[in-house]
Amino acid sequence: MNNIIRSQIMIVKHKIVSLTAVFIAAVAAIVTGFLLNPNPAEAFSQPGLMAMFVTLFIPVMVITYCYSERIQMYEIMAGFRPHQIILGKTLVILPFAIAFLAAAAIVSLISDSSLQTVERLILYCILCVRGMLCIVFLSPLLKIGTFAPLFSVMLLTINGSDMDALSRSPLSLLCFGQCTLLGCEITEGFVIKVIVSAVISCVVYYFIGYFTLKKKICLEPTKLI
Repeated sequence: MNNIIRSQIMIVKHKIVSLTAVFIAAVAAIVTGFLLNPNPAEAFSQPGLMAMFVTLFIPVMVITYCYSERIQMYEIMAGFRPHQIILGKTLVILPFAIAFLAAAAIVSLISDSSLQTVERLILYCILCVRGMLCIVFLSPLLKIGTFAPLFSVMLLTINGSDMDALSRSPLSLLCFGQCTLLGCEITEGFVIKVIVSAVISCVVYYFIGYFTLKKKICLEPTKLI
């Protein structure tokens, strides 16, 4: 698995300028949100949603390059097991999420260190990690189309402005939908929904990625010449 980690680090180094720009943009979005919003709840809901959306482009860029350069094919040919491939990618990409969330935690707690803000911050961290793992785990299936989960944010245009309708719709089970609802009152039911849906979705996505790799079929975006 060390070779998988090294290959992913090589991709990160190759894309370091672009990844750094995306990371800075995400941090700037969350910082600006807290500076311009006196209400921390609203800062997590809208600017926080935008910051999370931008952050999730980091795994998209790394994984897309992995498939365009056929690195995935070499990992399979080398005999690595599915869980090693998935775990290796996760160990390289997850630190970006941790670094972003550390910055978000600092700026949010400086703005407001109340219990409600801490609670929203914890839920926001869960949602960001869920989104990152979703992209990594589904990448064997989606390949260079791994950016597809990001466009689920467009579904919020259906009833995203009506928080009551959103909380009762299937969109409230999605990562971006729950991030939007952070601007509302945090109830025990909402906390349970965020945690349970995160666990279930990550487990389901992992097994989708695992069995896709297990079959070793149609994993490359283009045919070898």
